[in-house]
Amino acid sequence: MKKIVLAAGGPSGAMLLAPLFSALSSAGRFESAAIIGEPLHPEIAECFGLSDPLLCVSCGKPARLSKAVAFMEERLLCMEPDLVVVLGSDMAALAAALGAAQLGLPVAAADAGLRSGDPQEQAEMNRRLIDTIADMHFVSEHSGLYNLVNEGHDEERLLFAGNLAIDALAALMERSGAPSAAERYGHGPKTYALLLPGSQPAQAPGTLLSELAAILPVIVLQPEEGGLEFELPLGARMIERPEPSALLSLLRDASMLLTASGELQAEATVMNVPCLTMRERTERPSTLEIGTNTLVGTDTEALLHQARHIRNASAEEGNRSKIPEKWDGAAAGRMVEMLTHIIIADK
Repeated sequence: MKKIVLAAGGPSGAMLLAPLFSALSSAGRFESAAIIGEPLHPEIAECFGLSDPLLCVSCGKPARLSKAVAFMEERLLCMEPDLVVVLGSDMAALAAALGAAQLGLPVAAADAGLRSGDPQEQAEMNRRLIDTIADMHFVSEHSGLYNLVNEGHDEERLLFAGNLAIDALAALMERSGAPSAAERYGHGPKTYALLLPGSQPAQAPGTLLSELAAILPVIVLQPEEGGLEFELPLGARMIERPEPSALLSLLRDASMLLTASGELQAEATVMNVPCLTMRERTERPSTLEIGTNTLVGTDTEALLHQARHIRNASAEEGNRSKIPEKWDGAAAGRMVEMLTHIIIADK
């Protein structure tokens, strides 16, 4: 039986890894194992049956990349996989790709071809490096195909499977029974905005938050790395990151999402929640083209204008988004079928 190792780093990569690991295990066609960068949230592990994965050393800083690569090499050498599938775009994911390549192991990149166009963004550099190393690329949206073709990758090794993050969304919401997490904080459906600030205070200054809170109540999600401190105005409250299904429930019931990162843009589009992205670019242009996402950059007035428009729009006006192709909760199954054809049927 061929062996596949899935490798990911932090929470975003784990959310891609979990549904694929579950699908591989259920198919029974491969021996599968996982290497992750930090402990999985218990809810994700239980939901997808992902128990006792190997853990990678922490490598959040580029200076520790060499240590992470050495760790990955050591683990992969012992595991002797036929393929390493890399998920995510953090330093642990890059370390897995580099470690596998140095051992001469085939590498597949999941969520491949995403590009924000910002060469200074660490995740963007990691995505490009992982895609350069990979022998095959599982693509989640059409922009990924276009980018990889333009970069000279072999079209026969580009596989349009869909978005694993939506698989995770569907499974977690179904398992939880989709309770309303907003009730914990005294809100009903569509009566508040959910704000995901960046790690820098300037990305969510108190003055902006005060004006937002005057439009409608705001729930602010504290970044996982912490360090975000400013005075909260009346109508705003900061919460620690809840369990994954509760976070998705908060998103589902929000009137709008405001984010300074790429997180939850795809999920907002599938849930038909208007999203205002406080960046100049996004690696998921499909959320702009047919989804609910709008780039507002750092222009406070543009953000407030859009927030007021969303708040005042009727339900009919707001229900115009479409779901990108293959964002249907079945991406993991398609990937297993593709892997079966490539690894088993072709050999």
